[in-house]
Amino acid sequence: MITSTECETGEARPNSSALLQPILGTDKRNPIFSVCRQAGAPPSLHVYYGAELLEVVPEEGRHAAFKLLVGRLFNAGVKGTALRRCFGVDRKTMQRWGRALQSVDPEQLVRALAGRGGHRKLTAEIQSYVRMRFCEIYQQSHAGYSQRLRGEIQRVFGVELSGECLRPLLKSLRAELRHEVNEPAKQSGAENRETACDCVVETSTCSPVPMPPEPLAVALAAGPPPDIRKESPGLPEPAPAAAVGLCHHLGVLLFSAVLLGVEKEVAASGWLLKQWLATLLLGAVNIEQTKLLDFEDLRRLLGRTLRSPFPQRSQLAELAAGTTAMRLLSFNAQLVGAAQQRDFYFDPHTKHYTGMQNVLKGWCARIRWADKVLHSDFFHTAAGQPVYLECADNYQDMRERFAVLLPRFRQILGLPAAAVVTCVIDRGIFSHEVFTKAVAAPDYHLITWEKNFKPGPWDPQKASGQYALERTRNHAQDKRVYRLEYLDQDWAKNPNMRQLVVRATNPQGSTIQVGILTDDRQRAAAQILYLMFNRWTQENDFKYLDEHWGINQITSYVSVAYERLKDQVEQKQIKSGEYKAREQKTAQLKRQLSKLLLSQHQHPRKSAQRTERIAALTQNLNQAQQAQAKTEKEVSRLEVLIQQQTVRLDTRNKRLLDSLKLIARNAFYQALRPFKSAYNNYRDDHELFRNLTRADGVLVEAADHVEAYLLPTVNYPPAIEKIIHQLLARFNAQDLKMPDGSARRLRLYLGQKTGLQIAIVS
Repeated sequence: MITSTECETGEARPNSSALLQPILGTDKRNPIFSVCRQAGAPPSLHVYYGAELLEVVPEEGRHAAFKLLVGRLFNAGVKGTALRRCFGVDRKTMQRWGRALQSVDPEQLVRALAGRGGHRKLTAEIQSYVRMRFCEIYQQSHAGYSQRLRGEIQRVFGVELSGECLRPLLKSLRAELRHEVNEPAKQSGAENRETACDCVVETSTCSPVPMPPEPLAVALAAGPPPDIRKESPGLPEPAPAAAVGLCHHLGVLLFSAVLLGVEKEVAASGWLLKQWLATLLLGAVNIEQTKLLDFEDLRRLLGRTLRSPFPQRSQLAELAAGTTAMRLLSFNAQLVGAAQQRDFYFDPHTKHYTGMQNVLKGWCARIRWADKVLHSDFFHTAAGQPVYLECADNYQDMRERFAVLLPRFRQILGLPAAAVVTCVIDRGIFSHEVFTKAVAAPDYHLITWEKNFKPGPWDPQKASGQYALERTRNHAQDKRVYRLEYLDQDWAKNPNMRQLVVRATNPQGSTIQVGILTDDRQRAAAQILYLMFNRWTQENDFKYLDEHWGINQITSYVSVAYERLKDQVEQKQIKSGEYKAREQKTAQLKRQLSKLLLSQHQHPRKSAQRTERIAALTQNLNQAQQAQAKTEKEVSRLEVLIQQQTVRLDTRNKRLLDSLKLIARNAFYQALRPFKSAYNNYRDDHELFRNLTRADGVLVEAADHVEAYLLPTVNYPPAIEKIIHQLLARFNAQDLKMPDGSARRLRLYLGQKTGLQIAIVS
């Protein structure tokens, strides 16, 4: 790569222009591409693919080839810090170039290559139009002139401008107008008409036009000016000034369709369920937290509310005693289209109970110990949407509860009798009895982990196939690949069951080997692997339900003694406490005697002390076995619980509110979906959208329609603000109605603080 030239002294010296300086090397994430710089005027970049020269690109930031190179390297997964250090380009700029390369829209690529100033929205033509129209519009209204100008520009040029974009130009035009009006005597009337704007009065004796000071905020317009409304019938009609007012919790109107649907589902008390659903969406995860909400404004939005916590709890108990929870779960299933699904995740979510009541104990994964617990058995769709739940204590284990839950679950979802569903369950379902029932059942299949699976040597030649599973991390293009190899065979312990031995490798190269069991012999192995390794969606949703929707709230501490449940629970026989104590004592004596006999066998020398000890233990063992044989082995578990004064928490109130929480969660995700897709940043999209749904704002009410101007606490950047406008336009296209029952048309807009005029009225 190094050449030489002859100098005047006859000595050979290296040609500096031929030296290549490495600036980007290979690493773990980039094992192939390397870039070297060649000095010159201008310098150039040599890109190598392994040891082969791929291309030569001028090292000039404005050159299209340079931008394409950086964009390709960014898309290939090269570290952004390394690219920024080598090429001196900001990460956001590299990301914009990379996305433009991936886009199917050629204009996006042209805009990206042109740079930030290549395609400015405020063109010379638009500036000329603003100068022409400013005087007339400003003379008519000193408050909404900027909004009106932007509306006309959007109709004429098809360009949407922000108020900040026009602010410098409008400021200069106002200054010019002030100067011309304040000095009319320097020119004649004819000269004034020729040089001044058309809006200036022709006589030289006119009074100066009053120029308002630069305000912090201007009056909120109840929509665009009247003449624009006539030209654009799709824009909202102006409301009377008296109907304009501030309103808290205005963002909840984004869920107006779901709120009305819940109210319609339970006609008698639907208004109260609508209120509870709205408060959940506003962050009040229990009735006690509703004291922090503005019920006067909620009444404006919902039509009817109940404020005091005590009557709310009374109404909750009455509704929970009926079939309201089942009807809400049915509505939730319709909301997510669960009846068309056939794959579901089943798993209990356990709440650690720390109260004083004597409830049953069970295993709690959160504390890694057995203590008082309350179980909530959940069904989720394969996409992670919760569709059904029931609450239970530890009287029955998960395997018994699953058998009785499944028919009720099918009924609530409205699944056809002939529909065959697949339930993906954790290893807690592991039982030969359960597997036998699943093999014989015609309407469901099971998929679960093999309990106590012991990995063995892996032979790639015997593998039945391989599969790659992609998971998305921080955005849609941030993919991580997990590679799965599997062996498909009959399970040795039960040939009726199918076993998939899987060797899974994560992106870091770590490998594990696990076993998967199923009774479904017809389904493709790749689908089974996907369902099993995608169970994290349900686990993540449990955390999400707990953190944002309060699924761990007990709601009511009312309990029912097991003495009153005699006719409602199934009788179960368990080992008596006395028998278990004698059994443990017998086992202990056997262990001690076994050690002495083993010692006697290994060292057969005579030891009087050891012989006496063996004889004594043998006698004690015989007595313990006789006592154990005379003890009653099994007793009724129910009778034992009654004697111990055990109680069961009354979970009807909890189940009703939890059903509303499932609806709130699914409604939030459905409303979030278009924003999530457009924003494409999974780190904080939930937080940004949640802030919008809890925003206050300005409500403009008319007889047949309502306009809601949301004022979130987030200062959205222009790109996100544009996404919010598009999202609200999508909502408006759905012909939303006010959830107060008035059937008035609802329109949602993103308001600005600069559109408010605040005054203190004494």
